Amino acid sequence: METMPPVIAHPPLPAVADLSPYELDLAPAAGALSRRSRRDADRDRARILETAREVFAVYGLDVTLEDIARFGGLSVRTVRRAFPSRELLVETLFDQALTELAVAAEEAAEHADPLLGFLGFLSESAQVQARNSGLRMLLQGETTGPQAAETARTRLLPGLTRLVERARESGVVPNEMRPTDLPALQFVLGNMTEYAENVEPELWQRYLAILLDGLQMTAADCGPDALLPPGRPALPPS
Repeated sequence: METMPPVIAHPPLPAVADLSPYELDLAPAAGALSRRSRRDADRDRARILETAREVFAVYGLDVTLEDIARFGGLSVRTVRRAFPSRELLVETLFDQALTELAVAAEEAAEHADPLLGFLGFLSESAQVQARNSGLRMLLQGETTGPQAAETARTRLLPGLTRLVERARESGVVPNEMRPTDLPALQFVLGNMTEYAENVEPELWQRYLAILLDGLQMTAADCGPDALLPPGRPALPPS
């Protein structure tokens, strides 16, 4: 009958104080390696986002993760490790765009001159959309859907409310204007930049000026009678 070999008792793990100087040196090295890996990952993530912004700006949102890897000089594996899906990358860029717009609205609302603050915000948002077709698609909800539109409204509304309130108080815009009108105006300008970008890229500036002139008009200026040719009798009341 075979006998089982004796069980060998393993000595307990040494306490830190019992480790040799060589063994103690390994722990900081491992920690430094981990920190270096995190720094590398953060650097790669920032590079991916910057590349994606540039590529989306020119080609729109139809590019793939493979395209972004090629443009950024990165491996597809590196890109997918940071962003497993293109949708996640788009959501991240959308969040960044909302943050930048929210900050711009807050800064415009605090401008010493309410008129310059209001005009500056509309002009800046129009220029950004003119230069960046991908961002324009994001803001118009072409790939982000209704939930993202509600997120954008929640994030931007505080700054837009303050901006419009100051503009109304100073007479820059009519009292009837609401904060939710601003995204609609941005949408109009965004569509204009898309329409004209391959024909006359700066055409949006003309329509921004027309839009701003229109905001200075009163309700009476915009009534049906105001649209009649000179000399035509006024329309009868309905």
